[in-house]
Amino acid sequence: MAKVPQVVLIDPDRESSAEVQKMLTSLGFAVLGAAGYGVEAFTLAFQLRPDIILMRVEEPLVRPIQTLSRINDGLPDMPIVVFSSDSNIKLMRQSMVSGASDYLQEPLDSEEVEASIIRVLERKEREGMRRRGELDDPVPTGTVITVFGAKGGIGKTTISSNLAVALSTEAHQTVALVDMDTRFGDVAITMDIPVERSIADLARNLDNIDRNTLKDFLVLHESGVRILPAPTRPSDWRNLSARHIRDVVDVLAQTHDFVVLDTPGTFNEIVAAAIEVGTMILLVTTLDMASIKDTVLALEMLHERFGNDEERIKVVLNRAGMDTGVREKDVEATLDSPIWWRIPQDNEVVKAAQLGRPIVMARPNSRVSLEVREMARALAGIRQRQKNRQRSGGGGLARLMRPFLRKSA
Repeated sequence: MAKVPQVVLIDPDRESSAEVQKMLTSLGFAVLGAAGYGVEAFTLAFQLRPDIILMRVEEPLVRPIQTLSRINDGLPDMPIVVFSSDSNIKLMRQSMVSGASDYLQEPLDSEEVEASIIRVLERKEREGMRRRGELDDPVPTGTVITVFGAKGGIGKTTISSNLAVALSTEAHQTVALVDMDTRFGDVAITMDIPVERSIADLARNLDNIDRNTLKDFLVLHESGVRILPAPTRPSDWRNLSARHIRDVVDVLAQTHDFVVLDTPGTFNEIVAAAIEVGTMILLVTTLDMASIKDTVLALEMLHERFGNDEERIKVVLNRAGMDTGVREKDVEATLDSPIWWRIPQDNEVVKAAQLGRPIVMARPNSRVSLEVREMARALAGIRQRQKNRQRSGGGGLARLMRPFLRKSA
């Protein structure tokens, strides 16, 4: 998108229209004109032929939906983003059926408006390129789950391995588990598998890999999970770059429903690549102060890269229920982010790992196993998760962390 996107605004509320035009201009968009509903909107859209239309839709729906439908009929390739003060399903559905490309709810957030317009325009551009034969046919790709945490010893490998097994056995998905821990690489021990070939071997041979030969580099676990271990020699990581990681994950995602990436409690080029390719990032934390402090910094880093995307970045509280003097609602207030999933404390987890058997297999009815299996079902779309708890206004921990947060801002 080299040129400045041109926008026509349809909003019969003059005061609102002026405010939205001011926002669009401040974002760098060119506002060609504004109109109310009906003939005025239809004529303006046809005369100016903007890149995109931003349109208010409110009850009663007769006029806005009629205007939306007429513009969509006359300019079927024209993307239209609608916004409204209402969020009821009927209004959303009628808007989308009548031709809307996206739906925003007021009060409008400038970052959300900008992201929506750019996303819709990029999608329309790709559709046009594909119709003209300028793009290769799309290839199927699975979901990449990056299990990340800013501190070691918080259970990332345990979560990665058990989640991979649960996705395979509970959700009946094809799963690849990749050990990207550049320091220790404990997945092989946790899963009790031999290491004959590693991610380093696969990266060196990617040019000669196809769907059949790929299996030669993966260890088939009894659960059905295919595992790509870390190198047994830490020095092998020195020959791997971010490009190698992206290429390895790409080929695995083309052949598996899920690719689970286990990362170390540090940040380097390899971890950065694992985060970049993640469809979803599970940010693991615990109830101890050091983990929470590091998670604050990790969230800031992730938000700088991806924005405040709660669909992509999910906080997972491991060892929930431990008596550390820290309350979960204070953790949410300090992070300014809801805890998406809670995995309870259970000493049997460590025992199972030492035996080389994930707890979802060793003790399938334990509280930890039940939670991990439910998380796997939710990730696979089998079960609808309940809404997250409301964010807390903050208690003792939030007050304690404020000086630190101000310094890091």
